[in-house]
Amino acid sequence: MALINKTREIERLINAFESEADKYHDIEFHTYLIRQEGLSGIERKFRMPHHAIMLWQYIGPLGSENALNEFSNNFSESDLKWGIRGAQLTKYGVIEGAGTDQFLKMAKRAGGIFSEEESMTFKSRVINEILTEELKKNPKSKPATAVNDHPLAIWLNYLLYYLSQTYPNREHSTNIEPDLFTLSLLALEQLEDELIIGKSDRSITDLSKINFRVAVSFPGEKRKYVSRVVDILRKELPNDSVFYDLDYQAQIARPNADILLQNIYYQQSELVVVFLCEEYSKKEWCGLEWRAIRDLIKSKNDKKIMFVKFDKAEVDGTFSIDGYIDGSKYRTQEVAKYILDRLRTI
Repeated sequence: MALINKTREIERLINAFESEADKYHDIEFHTYLIRQEGLSGIERKFRMPHHAIMLWQYIGPLGSENALNEFSNNFSESDLKWGIRGAQLTKYGVIEGAGTDQFLKMAKRAGGIFSEEESMTFKSRVINEILTEELKKNPKSKPATAVNDHPLAIWLNYLLYYLSQTYPNREHSTNIEPDLFTLSLLALEQLEDELIIGKSDRSITDLSKINFRVAVSFPGEKRKYVSRVVDILRKELPNDSVFYDLDYQAQIARPNADILLQNIYYQQSELVVVFLCEEYSKKEWCGLEWRAIRDLIKSKNDKKIMFVKFDKAEVDGTFSIDGYIDGSKYRTQEVAKYILDRLRTI
């Protein structure tokens, strides 16, 4: 199941990590890059309780028959919990402190939200860094890598990926900060806001030839809310029934996109749902969409318009007597239901 369909699980994880982060657990996360020579770089005792896990390995170049035979022997003799013996580089994560057991339970669940394809986004970053450096040294080599697929390792690798995107180079520190509960909370909140690894339901149908049941108009600040409404609508309606910009991004990226969008709202949609708020009137693209919507109102096609309001901000062309759904009061599931109810009357 794609990440974009797991918003409820992400919400539950956010609530759980937020609750634990408020308790200021005694917990630390350290990473160690171990070379083939051994563990000489670690000269301290770990606090109890603690848990160590292999995150990834650079096995080395396997371009020769001898290298392949050596790899095969090492593989058969290895305890794979700790990785493959003989790897040139191995990265381990060590969690320690009183909050370790609680974090392990939650992190395993968090690591399970990613599909294999989605987890490859941050796995590939690790692998590509290693391969790039190796191929610079020897372009004809065949370097081999491995990334741990255990849910805990997936989540820890994702946290390091998140740090690389938000605080570059911090992910290379031995002592990773902030604490794991807070770091997980921050990473999940960004994941919820942007669904940066998730995929929209992209369409390859010619956009100018689609007659939509619903088109949504909204400012970027409300994308998280609107995307959840759209997810529900997609499940209830046939393909290409809902116009949501990210589903048609490739086709919108063209000259005269403003005319294309105005035609969608004015001529190609049975119902236009406008998510009104203070930010809506300030956005250039919302303004372009709003011109088409206002003309529908002027021509008495108001049955094609549905307002969802989040605040009392004034938007030119709306009045206090206009009916609307209160987005600050109703959950996304309820708003989606109201939209489907309205469609049945058209």
